[in-house]
Amino acid sequence: MSDTPIRVLIVDDELPLRQELRSLPWSSFGAEFAGEAENGEEALELCEKLQPDLVVTDITMPIMNGMELFRAIKQKWPFMQVVLLTCHSDFHYAQEALKLGALDYFTKLALEEGDLQASIDKTRASLRREQDLRRYGQEQLRRELSKGIVTLSHGEAAPLTAQSQVWAAWGGSAPFYPVRLHLDAKESDRFHVLYEIERILAEAEAQPAFHWCPIGDREIVLVFADAPDEAASMAGMQRVMARLHAELEQALPYMSGAYRLMAVVGGRVAAPHDVVPALRASAMTPAQLFYGRPWTTALASEAAHMLPAPDEHPEAQALRLRWQEAAADKDALRRLYQEGLAPWAAAHRFDPDKLKAFVGGLREAASAAHAQLRHAQFDAVTAELRAAPTLTELISACLRELEHGTAEPARRVRKEVQQARRIIEQKLGEPLTLTSVSEEVGLSSYYLSRLFKEETGEAFNDYITRLRMEKAVHLLQTTQLKVYEVAEHVGIPSYRYFSQLFRNWTGVAPTEYKKG
Repeated sequence: MSDTPIRVLIVDDELPLRQELRSLPWSSFGAEFAGEAENGEEALELCEKLQPDLVVTDITMPIMNGMELFRAIKQKWPFMQVVLLTCHSDFHYAQEALKLGALDYFTKLALEEGDLQASIDKTRASLRREQDLRRYGQEQLRRELSKGIVTLSHGEAAPLTAQSQVWAAWGGSAPFYPVRLHLDAKESDRFHVLYEIERILAEAEAQPAFHWCPIGDREIVLVFADAPDEAASMAGMQRVMARLHAELEQALPYMSGAYRLMAVVGGRVAAPHDVVPALRASAMTPAQLFYGRPWTTALASEAAHMLPAPDEHPEAQALRLRWQEAAADKDALRRLYQEGLAPWAAAHRFDPDKLKAFVGGLREAASAAHAQLRHAQFDAVTAELRAAPTLTELISACLRELEHGTAEPARRVRKEVQQARRIIEQKLGEPLTLTSVSEEVGLSSYYLSRLFKEETGEAFNDYITRLRMEKAVHLLQTTQLKVYEVAEHVGIPSYRYFSQLFRNWTGVAPTEYKKG
């Protein structure tokens, strides 16, 4: 608010005074001259069109005088501020206006630049107070609405009070399609990401294109105004997602790649009884979590059909044969995982549990034919595969298994991943993001993220975090830098997040670690 110029509209029937006020150095006051009018009726039209923050108006004018204009403004735009210009004979009108909420009044002959500067400062302070009050009121409403949505989304019963509450809040946008934004992140990271998401949404919501409400600590429901069908809601969410991506990368560069944001467009709401099924349809399914790419939006209708089983697919037998042929050749098996299994599963989106069972069956068959494949960690890897939350994790676990029980020299990591690691090491203290590194190596951020995990066995953000924590430990042990200076040296300008990360990594707070 302090950086945004206050928009000022001048209203007076005397042209010389308007010219004098128009020529003032408004930018030096922290304001901009929005326009001018010669009577109250014309000023009202400009208020509608220009939405000024401050109206400076004469009291005595033809057609509609300043007092009539003041009352009309306060009735329609209660947060718009008004300053009155008076002659001595208008004094009692000015005093009456102050009682009704005018910001200030000045006599025309004694008006100075300092008076206008003071009025602009008062306007800015008033707008800030009003903004804080509105934000507080919105937060209160969201908290109450959130309780109702949680009940409607997850409860077995659907209380009419909660249903009515949601309809009262969002029914004015009907018909609408609720969109559920899902945050997939470690518990330790979730608070920081969600805080920034809510900040961004609160700023974006001022345009009133949509309403939003958090559900717990990992989901947010959005409702778009003027989006009467799935396509319009999808387009609205894609715009929001693009803004979130850009601003989160800027606000949290040190957490890039540590979380996924995905969204689902739910069912149609045209009446109160549609609220419950529409909200429940927007829930993220296990398959969407397993296959979903970050920053994407899907339709609930796309996930409604039964997911296929890989065993039933026409290409399943060919994949089995390739697996048997490649089982004794680690390089061939690695290519099969990366170039065969991963794209095949992603393209057909098999039921995640059935896909894991399919992979488990192939491993069992291969180990029966080649005894050396049944290594000491075979059962542990089986459990890891069954627990894999995403396709990327599943493929990564398969690739890591190839290193078990081998005395072979370490295989050569792909040049793009080697280049990414060099960039990270060279720029560790800078705002590194998955997007910026992927651009430097010439890959999409999604592909680099997947490739990095598969090739190194470590997620992109986990790798950066490990290097940063190792460097932080070294700096705390060997230098006199303060903790916040160490945080900045390793590329984490948030002292709070750095402290939390360091404690998770070492088991003690950085201040305690420094003391020894």
